[in-house]
Amino acid sequence: MKSLSIAEQNKHLEGVSRTFALTIPCLPEDLRDWVGNAYLLCRIADTIEDDPRMDIAAKKKYLSEFAGILSAPLHVDEWTRDVCARVADSATAAENLLMKDIPLVIGRYCLYPAEVQKVIRRGVVIMCKGMAQIERWNNIDSLDEVDHYCYSVAGVVGEILANLFAEHSPAIKKKLPELSPLAVSFGEALQLTNILKDVWDDARRGARWLPIANSDPEQRQEATRKYVAVALGHAMQALQFIKLLPRTERGIRKFCLLAAEMSVMTLRNIHENPLFREPKEIKISHSDVRNCVLMTFFCASSNLLLDLLFGHLSGKEMKPEFRDPAELMNKVSFWNSNNAYEYKPVQNELSEECKNDY
Repeated sequence: MKSLSIAEQNKHLEGVSRTFALTIPCLPEDLRDWVGNAYLLCRIADTIEDDPRMDIAAKKKYLSEFAGILSAPLHVDEWTRDVCARVADSATAAENLLMKDIPLVIGRYCLYPAEVQKVIRRGVVIMCKGMAQIERWNNIDSLDEVDHYCYSVAGVVGEILANLFAEHSPAIKKKLPELSPLAVSFGEALQLTNILKDVWDDARRGARWLPIANSDPEQRQEATRKYVAVALGHAMQALQFIKLLPRTERGIRKFCLLAAEMSVMTLRNIHENPLFREPKEIKISHSDVRNCVLMTFFCASSNLLLDLLFGHLSGKEMKPEFRDPAELMNKVSFWNSNNAYEYKPVQNELSEECKNDY
């Protein structure tokens, strides 16, 4: 089976995510490859979910079939042509290029060790099943539903990362029970930040991921700051995740730090301007990004410096809303088979191996 080269994989990453393209080079070589591929697979599912022209039945069909392809990549070329034709008019140029290369992305995934494939496959299957609950996400009316949605599209990404880190490092694998709840919070911090940042762009295309009032400015300001506090609480749990990583794994720490720092800086901008109307009004400046990279370089190995850094970035005005990460994980996560949270089934025939993954 043909596969992407690492250079081609990196080019796709640059096209679909500048943030990931900035942070992934921090990782050790094997993780750069695994994490980059996992992100592209997640982005393929995301492109299907986000398509505004595709009807609900078609989205469920393609998401379910994509989950199955990772276990049994049969007829992947034919399937790719079909799904590409459906998203072509709505996806960006970079997304269209990625979708056309689905067989090569999956080909690279098939080169990895079995345990690495299992981690990536499990995460993408959970994501596809969660995204397929489209009717549910069309009526998000509470923090509880925000939690479930954010897990489906990003909390599970935190779990993918934690488990890939564990495949790379025996020391991290020993800490996986401690890291797992914090990994869910880490992923939810990034997703909730993105939702807050993109709330108006999403509204213009008919998407509404937060129960924030649009009409009354006072109510909108109060609700926005409420969710900023929730997201900041998750970001502070992300800091605890980073501090648990071995100090010798500077690359992994830097990768996680860059994402968490940019999340906190964006939240601070939103807190200061909760009634913004355009993403550019709360965008992190290029100088802030440069400073973020410098701070990461100097602070990555010191837990004390990390505490001081996050205290400085969040400022005195923002107050995080702390929640128990274990309770959150037990409520939303589908990573472990004994979890009480169940997804509504997606109707299609998947391979037995894929069924065993969830």
